[in-house]
Amino acid sequence: MQVFGIEHIIYMVVMIVVMTIAIIVLKKFVPKNKMVLPIKIFAGIELILIIIYRIVVSKSRSGTFIDFIPDTFCSMMGFILPLTILIFKPSTKIFQYAMFAGMIGGLLTFIYPDFLVYFDNIFNIHPFTGLLYHTLMLFQFLLCIISGYFVPTFKNWSSLLIGLSFMVVFAVFGNSVLGQSNNMYLNAPLLSGTNLTWYVVGILFLLLYTIILQVYEMCTLPKTDWSIVKLFKYLKVKLKKKEQVKIEERNQKETKE
Repeated sequence: MQVFGIEHIIYMVVMIVVMTIAIIVLKKFVPKNKMVLPIKIFAGIELILIIIYRIVVSKSRSGTFIDFIPDTFCSMMGFILPLTILIFKPSTKIFQYAMFAGMIGGLLTFIYPDFLVYFDNIFNIHPFTGLLYHTLMLFQFLLCIISGYFVPTFKNWSSLLIGLSFMVVFAVFGNSVLGQSNNMYLNAPLLSGTNLTWYVVGILFLLLYTIILQVYEMCTLPKTDWSIVKLFKYLKVKLKKKEQVKIEERNQKETKE
């Protein structure tokens, strides 16, 4: 199969339609205070899919438990996101980290599933479960945001940075202790022949995350409550105070003279 081949394109179109219909139906017929049930059900389904996927991956290698342990960003998020949804409240920092990290991983692989080239049939259990759990990560983000179950905030901005840092530590452990070859792409670029190393991608990820947060505020809050407006006001006040101090110091100096 090819990325953007006929099977991949059909899959994307079908899933976009299914996700759109599912979100519209759930938002229309499920009250906001009851949305937790379908969200947790989808999280449980995703957890089952990632477990099946990692078992398939393990059997395609040496079949040991080491091969079952996640060795990519997406497979780590495949476990972290559903477990976070099942355990934690949507107002917590870890929830915001899991939502955005899972969404980015799901979206990128939904659009560019590079593993498809190793298979002849999209319904092979390996690529199919891989595609499905990535799609569910993207779907859960959209459902939680659109339904209002999860409200992202700049107050929890640092959650993603902290979460990614822990993932890098885990990846280092996987590469150096467990013998994994390139966990989290720490040893080679994301795409061979490019400069998309893990830290470059991480910086771009944080920038995109910040932009998405700001766009979300612009769509849901009055202009006076936008973080970027508050930041400019803060800087303006600081600069004004600094200028006032300079004027006072100059006046004091002139008075002494």
